[in-house]
Amino acid sequence: MSAGTHRASTLYALVSALTGHVDNVTCLAFAPQGDLLASGGDDGNIILWDVSLGKILHRITTSHPITSLAWDPLEWRRRLFVGGADGLLAIMENFKEQEPVDSILTGVKAPVYTITIDAYTGHVVIALGSEVHIAKELENRKYATFKILPMPPELPSPQKPSKTLDNHVRARALTFKNCGRELVATYLNHGVVCWHIKNESSVQRWRISLIHGHQLIGHAALSPDESSVLLSNLSDGLDLYTVGQNHPQQSYKFSHSGKANVPVQVAFIEHGQAVLSGSPDGNVHVWDLASVESRQVLEHDDCVVQVVAAFDCFEYSIIATATAYVRDSSSINIKLWRSK
Repeated sequence: MSAGTHRASTLYALVSALTGHVDNVTCLAFAPQGDLLASGGDDGNIILWDVSLGKILHRITTSHPITSLAWDPLEWRRRLFVGGADGLLAIMENFKEQEPVDSILTGVKAPVYTITIDAYTGHVVIALGSEVHIAKELENRKYATFKILPMPPELPSPQKPSKTLDNHVRARALTFKNCGRELVATYLNHGVVCWHIKNESSVQRWRISLIHGHQLIGHAALSPDESSVLLSNLSDGLDLYTVGQNHPQQSYKFSHSGKANVPVQVAFIEHGQAVLSGSPDGNVHVWDLASVESRQVLEHDDCVVQVVAAFDCFEYSIIATATAYVRDSSSINIKLWRSK
């Protein structure tokens, strides 16, 4: 069997349905070894799950919604970075503690939209309100901002986004590349900008201005080879752009017309050979990257699925999907899927 045939036949089986949150699940993150999954929700809970057993290991309760989770990429360290709607920026190492403590000093108190840690430099980048901060570790094991990215330029299109969005510069996704020398920032309404951040000043390397009319981005992911950016277009599916190009090389469409303007997370999986995203109607697709064909639909009870995460091992892949916007808290769950 050829490699291409093997990839095209990859299917996923449901292995666990994890229940523990009582409000929308807002973020998921696999630990570097893939043995733990962290989840956060509007209920203020941070839950650590044993992936193989499908059981809760730890539950940490906070007083505000959790908006972002990111593991330290160094496998020998069990450190979880936590962001909250109230501006919480914490690093958790002792998961038996019941309250995360602020550990990143930024001088700003604003909602934390996303956090990313660079494996090469150890720097942490945070989308904090309308700003993007880059922080480094201090001697006392805390972090502090040492650089704030400049305001991205206005979109060149005469069609401006609606002012009802809050008219802020809001980063949807942040990804280090080129061994930590560059940062790809995906904004809600300012396109995608790659910043060179190694020097004192931050210089724009390339930019993607979207072709769809409203020019808004729900979420984004950088391909493992750093050559492409996958975007949720807040409309009918996903678009794949070559870095620096303003026209998508291909698109992946939702099978049903669900709710529009729902931000859903996207991810590459199978070492960049496939893509997936959340879904407005519960039909989460795994698409083949090259052929754009839907390999499989991961059903999620007709609920909105805004959050997904993926983890690749050498011989298999794991997908996590999470429920949002359900009236009955008993229907809120996280599903784990493993490739057969």
